[in-house]
Amino acid sequence: MTLKILLDTNFLLDMLRYKLDFSIFQELDESVELFISSETLREITSMANRKTKEGRLAIVVLKLIETQKIKIVQSLKKEVDEDLLELAKKEGFIVATNDKDLKEKLKKENVRIICLRNKKKIEVM
Repeated sequence: MTLKILLDTNFLLDMLRYKLDFSIFQELDESVELFISSETLREITSMANRKTKEGRLAIVVLKLIETQKIKIVQSLKKEVDEDLLELAKKEGFIVATNDKDLKEKLKKENVRIICLRNKKKIEVM
C-alpha cells in the first residue's frame, strides 16, 4: 500500500533547519507519495520573496519540491490549515506537520499525522 503524505510548510522548513532529507520517509517501511497543496505552495512562494532566514529556506524548499517531484494537489480552501484538514479528510492523506494547533485540529478529526521527533526522526500519530 502506498502512503499519501501531504506536507505542511513548517514541516518542509523544519526538514531543512534540522538538515534532514526525504530519505527520512524510508523509516515508514512502505512506499510513499509526497504531495503539497496549491495553497501551501502559494504560502512558500510568498515566503521566498522575503529577505529573511525563513525566506532563504523557502527558496530551497521550492527547489526541493521540484527536484523531489512532489505532486501538487489542488486546494479546496483558501486558509492553509483548513485546506490541509479538508484535503486529508476527503483524499485520505496523512498530514506531515509540526504545527501544534494544526495537529490538534487534525487529531479531533481522526486524521493521521506525521511529525518530527528530536529533530531527526519521524513519528506517525
